Amino acid sequence: MLLISLYLLHSLALSEPVINPFGTYLGSNSGVPGYSNGNDNNSNEDSYVGNIYSGLKWQCVEYARRWLIITQSLTFASVDCASDIWHIDYLSSTSDSSKYIWHIDYLSSTSDSSKHTSLYRIPNGSKCPPSKGDLIIYKRTETNPVGHVAIISKVDYDDIEISEQNWDTDFWPGNYSRAMPLTELSGLYYLFDFEYPIIGWMSYNKPENVHCADIECVTCSAPDRDKDPKCEYL
Repeated sequence: MLLISLYLLHSLALSEPVINPFGTYLGSNSGVPGYSNGNDNNSNEDSYVGNIYSGLKWQCVEYARRWLIITQSLTFASVDCASDIWHIDYLSSTSDSSKYIWHIDYLSSTSDSSKHTSLYRIPNGSKCPPSKGDLIIYKRTETNPVGHVAIISKVDYDDIEISEQNWDTDFWPGNYSRAMPLTELSGLYYLFDFEYPIIGWMSYNKPENVHCADIECVTCSAPDRDKDPKCEYL
């Protein structure tokens, strides 16, 4: 009986997920490291790339923005929740960041469209497949109330690899955090995550995708007037 009890306790210990502490290095893609957000409590620590603001440590939005800053010299405006990124129409260049402490608030005050790169909303189930570097946007749900954003690291025939933060605290298996199925049905491309729904992916520097883009924001959600949590959109 004692042996059975010890076995059950050992099995239970093995089945419990290991939570790597806040700030633990988990892996890297394209020279952009991902860190653990620990127990998922919201951090109030700001993160910067040099003097360019990337977000709050170590949220999913912070990783996506930092990846764009480091690899593309681009960034996006402040959002209340990750799912709100779906409503953004462009990325902004960080090429003149040496002139000042480059905070997100600056994006709200500049109208220099020459520094903008179009961001195309490609709904899940589109004729245009996802590409490396695209942003995947998750929809808000009751159990995932702020949505999620990740960077596509690699695209294969039937799956993709992504890099991200604040999905879990597991060490990455390679230069990506996890993989998910990519399926083509009748000429339309679908990404499947069996935990939460994916709205679609957002591409940039690929004007050929404009014919697949939701320019009119038909797939965008309504404003969240309840502000619970404090996301701008449902």
